[in-house]
Amino acid sequence: MSKPSQPSRRLLIFQETRNPQNSAEMVYLPVNKLGLPVCGDGPELPSILELPLRSLRFFTELFNQPKYKGWAVLSAGPYHDTSEEGKFYAVVLEQNQVHTHGQPEGAMGSSMGSA
Repeated sequence: MSKPSQPSRRLLIFQETRNPQNSAEMVYLPVNKLGLPVCGDGPELPSILELPLRSLRFFTELFNQPKYKGWAVLSAGPYHDTSEEGKFYAVVLEQNQVHTHGQPEGAMGSSMGSA
């Protein structure tokens, strides 16, 4: 018996920091731009609705860009790394079952497919 193939998943980490041009504004810098492949269920994260509104707004705007077409936010939440100082967030993306524009599975925009 063959198992149905799992949809492709990727883990992206962002660091929350002050905007150098406007210290009153927070920005989110990608730590790993291409994301890491996730096998199985991935990390257990709290509900995305528990994120601060500014974080939720940023992730919504970012992942609605054409580069992420065919991908959906599966989960997101605070990410704790004892080796680094600062505030981090993890986002798990899952590729939709319908592949768009003939992109191979696992491709995420132009940067994912050319790694």
